[in-house]
Amino acid sequence: MPLSDLLRLADLALSGRAGPDLPEELLRAVVEETGSRAGVLRRGGDAVARWPRTVSAQVEEATDGWTELPFGSDGLTWRLRLLHLDRLDESALGATRLGLNAWQLREELKRIRFDERFHLWELEAIRSIATGIGGIDETSDLAEELINHLVALLGLRSAHLYLGSSPDEAEHVAGFGPERLDGEALAGAWRQGLYGEELVALPLSSDSGTVGVLVAADKEARAGTEPFAANDVRLLELFAVQVTVALEYLRLTRESLERERMRREIETAAVIQSHLHPQRFPELPGFRLAARSSSSRTVAGDTYDVLQSGDSLIATVTDVSGKGVGAGMIASGVHAAVRLMAENVGDLAELAARINRYLAGATADNRFATFAMVRIAPDGELGAVNAGHLPVLIRRRDGSIESIESGGLPLGILSAARYSETTAALAPGDFLLLFTDGLTEAEDPDEEEFGVTRVAETASGLESPTADRLCEAILDAVDRHTCGAPLTDDATLVVVERLDG
Repeated sequence: MPLSDLLRLADLALSGRAGPDLPEELLRAVVEETGSRAGVLRRGGDAVARWPRTVSAQVEEATDGWTELPFGSDGLTWRLRLLHLDRLDESALGATRLGLNAWQLREELKRIRFDERFHLWELEAIRSIATGIGGIDETSDLAEELINHLVALLGLRSAHLYLGSSPDEAEHVAGFGPERLDGEALAGAWRQGLYGEELVALPLSSDSGTVGVLVAADKEARAGTEPFAANDVRLLELFAVQVTVALEYLRLTRESLERERMRREIETAAVIQSHLHPQRFPELPGFRLAARSSSSRTVAGDTYDVLQSGDSLIATVTDVSGKGVGAGMIASGVHAAVRLMAENVGDLAELAARINRYLAGATADNRFATFAMVRIAPDGELGAVNAGHLPVLIRRRDGSIESIESGGLPLGILSAARYSETTAALAPGDFLLLFTDGLTEAEDPDEEEFGVTRVAETASGLESPTADRLCEAILDAVDRHTCGAPLTDDATLVVVERLDG
């Protein structure tokens, strides 16, 4: 074969029109051009072409007279072996080398393009799966759908999904075909994954840790099954990420819905609790009332009430230990108990004892409520029970302050606790103040509490007070003390004013 034919083959390789048999055609041309009896063309350790084709590896090894010519350049590892080399034409070797290198580069480019198309197909497949599972809100349904996609994607005879917080607690949630992992193998896959020719098991890892294992096994082939290729494993890893994302999205969606449900329930509880406060105060001639209440959370652990009992008024304030919904439910329970029992129990001390027994049997050991209750008769006669609460203050017409201190344990601590009733009288121009520690424990920037003394001083120093003005003055004083910072505890204030005349 003349040199022109070698150059033609090299030109075919450079133009990209050469077929897969080009290495063999070039080898044949070199053998003929150099007058050799046979040739072998290798790349790395593998024989790419032999000429004549009858020169097997055994024949090559058993025959003497081979000449090996290094053919590589720039990392390309071609080697040419010629049997009984007759003549060496450098131009022929150069043309052969040029053709082989061009052919190898074109083949590499084809492989890269194939890989690009394969990656695009992978991404499209994953995108299609993500679209297909959108809107599924049950873990079992989502798991089944994911397994079905995986089986179709890789042509599997076995695919399974295990979910849980640990391999010991993992549950088989979906599968196709026979299960292939026992408990020990599942634990190994959970820790670091399992990679085999017939089985791949991948841990599903999220920010919160491993949440499960995805198993793929027995890839279909014409003759039965075939080993997983590198592209298969990469696709499985992408799919495992998709599975993890889908499961985490479902979990977060459920948590979000649960938080929203709880938020709505808490808001409903807050609305119900706000309606427990008197929407209008009962009327007692010669008296005027005002109240203010704020919660550090949606549902308060404070509550107050004013109700009519015969010809008298009963006013209460309750402060439950803790905050939030639990404290609010107990506060509402005290509110309801007072209203249910007040009509049938005339003695305030006995009423407090009954409420205490109810709470002691119905609440946790670490829950209790401080409680103050007063009964005001039309003539100003006053009875008061203070169960572990802040003092009840009386602001006299002349600005002096008297207090009714606690006379018993908070409600709910000891079922056998007893309470005593203190009596006093409200004269025209006098005020009664009931309040919770959300006011007195309010702190300034130096962490100094507002305290009962400042409540008394504010009430004492107010000129021409009314029930409303007294509430506003105390709240303003607290706000100045905290420099406008929001209160960190529930705060309640009730003021009863006995009018002149």
